[in-house]
Amino acid sequence: MTKTLLVDGNNLFKIGYHGVREYYHKGNHIGGIYHFVNTLRRFIDEYNYDKVIVFWDGEDNSIQRKKIFPEYKENRRYNRLNDIQKQSYSWQLKRVKEYLEEMFIRQINVDGNEADDMIAQYCQISEDEHKTIFSADKDLTQLICEKVQVYSPSQKQMIKNGDKVKLSSIEIPHQNISTFKIISGDKSDNIDGIYYFGEKTFVKLFPEIVDSIVSVDDILTKGEQLHENDKDNKALQNLLSGKTKRGVYGEEFYLINRKLVDLSIPLLTEEAIEIVKLYYEEDIDPEGRGYQNLMRMMMDDGIFKYLPKTDNAWVYFLTPFMKLTRKEKRRFKKTKN
Repeated sequence: MTKTLLVDGNNLFKIGYHGVREYYHKGNHIGGIYHFVNTLRRFIDEYNYDKVIVFWDGEDNSIQRKKIFPEYKENRRYNRLNDIQKQSYSWQLKRVKEYLEEMFIRQINVDGNEADDMIAQYCQISEDEHKTIFSADKDLTQLICEKVQVYSPSQKQMIKNGDKVKLSSIEIPHQNISTFKIISGDKSDNIDGIYYFGEKTFVKLFPEIVDSIVSVDDILTKGEQLHENDKDNKALQNLLSGKTKRGVYGEEFYLINRKLVDLSIPLLTEEAIEIVKLYYEEDIDPEGRGYQNLMRMMMDDGIFKYLPKTDNAWVYFLTPFMKLTRKEKRRFKKTKN
């Protein structure tokens, strides 16, 4: 069965751009490029993937969720960069995408769509592949199943079917991530949760979230029962009334947050659905691609000067990508014959 690596591109790029600050070439910051390429190289080499797809957030990627909740992602870090930093960010991101073309790594980027939803769609239609999602975004752990696992670079952990996911102070089954986030919200995406309903309160009132698989309906049903014996409990009152810091929304709160959080029904345009299907089914045409182009770009950008000072260091660095290239060329040749 095909081993496929699905990469949350923006997530990985941001880790390198903000984290690898000391790598420069001719006055240009290249930490984002180096970290992205080197991380992929090491991961492909360790797990020997047959197919790699990088998913990017498209332009205006938040538009569909903003129609549901206008404040969605209004707190993102990119908006706090100055003009010089934004220029560097955009240049490095564009350069990474050029590198990937030469590495025979598929890329999916559709305006008006988020990478998370496209990854979720791909997982749903690719039953004949074993997939690893590379992302520090805990939202994607919702997708874990028998044929899907998630590698978290921040935790340096492979999370598999049946494992628990670490939040701030608790660990819960991956099946409960959507339930937890629908109720408690997600600060990283600026999604409101039930007022005064953080991790500690959640576990105190509903300890089953830690060990059993529970749905939002399960929580609300038990919440009604608990409230019967504890009428003055503010957290339970907020839970049952759908109260957030912005107001009281009743059942509408749960309907909205389910649309924002639950990846079992990806929020995608018809164009994105078709493109994800195309990249699942089609092979890469090798015409015009090659490691010679990749080497030239790496030399121009100063990537090679950060490799170990040993003979053939560049060969060692490029070998995982060359192996992937050979696999893709064989697949393309077999399909065309």
